[in-house]
Amino acid sequence: MKKLLVIRNDKLGDLILTLPALKMIKSSVKDIKIDCLLDEKYSDIQCMTEYMDSAICNHENLIDEINTQNYDFSISFFSTFNIGYKLWKSNIKKRYAPATKLAQIFYNKKIMQKRSSSEKSEYEYNIDLAKYFLSDNSFDIASTDNQCMMVKNEKTVSADKKNLVFVHPFTGGSSKTLSCDDFVELCKELDRLNDCSFILHCDVNDHDKCLELEKKASNLDITTIAPTNNLVKMFENINQCDLFIAGSTGPLHVAAALNKKTVGFYPSKISSSLLRWDTINTERNKLSFCDIGCDDKYIRVDLNEVAKLINLNLLD
Repeated sequence: MKKLLVIRNDKLGDLILTLPALKMIKSSVKDIKIDCLLDEKYSDIQCMTEYMDSAICNHENLIDEINTQNYDFSISFFSTFNIGYKLWKSNIKKRYAPATKLAQIFYNKKIMQKRSSSEKSEYEYNIDLAKYFLSDNSFDIASTDNQCMMVKNEKTVSADKKNLVFVHPFTGGSSKTLSCDDFVELCKELDRLNDCSFILHCDVNDHDKCLELEKKASNLDITTIAPTNNLVKMFENINQCDLFIAGSTGPLHVAAALNKKTVGFYPSKISSSLLRWDTINTERNKLSFCDIGCDDKYIRVDLNEVAKLINLNLLD
């Protein structure tokens, strides 16, 4: 059996967008074990996908752990100087990475990718790196889709109306999104057009802000779900929705990985754009809207037009 160490120890959304590449590798190489070096708070993701065998985290004795495992290859989808150095010092003979950062000096198998140019989406860049790895080792490349996640489908959130809509109004500063007032107006317009119950979903740090937003929309069927730091629980919560609305942030990519219907709002800045951070759910299950304003703080869109398109394409 071949053994591969994958590096993706950055943000949740970036990790989600690497899963299609892992699926391609697993589908192409039947006898391969894939271990992933992840941020510790995301290590439980390995129990929700069949394309990752185990998760490890960075620590001071990482080189010794790597050498004990006798990996045949490593692929760094996210490369830092610290991790690159540790891989170079390890016994891994073939170390793959994009040839984009200073850390590329530690890798002996590189593909030119200028991700900062944002010419394609993150998951497509990751798939290109996976294809390079497969072709370089004479593996046949399997044709795969992007569906990579499995969670319990257990209903713990009840809705009195036909459509259960999760709204994730904050991004933790990772990207601009709609203002709270615009999220409220969008929910009101969707409720006018269709039969909707709304759940406000947020990170633990944004719970108080969500409760304030809930008060602004008190005339709607709306409540705030208790936030959680448990990754599996977060996936299970999101899996209950019929539609997930958010800015370009990790939970939007979680919903997309579960192939839920999604609505995403994206800044016009090229490094944060829709092209660069498109989601991996099927095309029929997503709508995406780009900033048409010049507000430095919030994304501006035509809320009435957005609501009409959501009602027409994504609501029952």
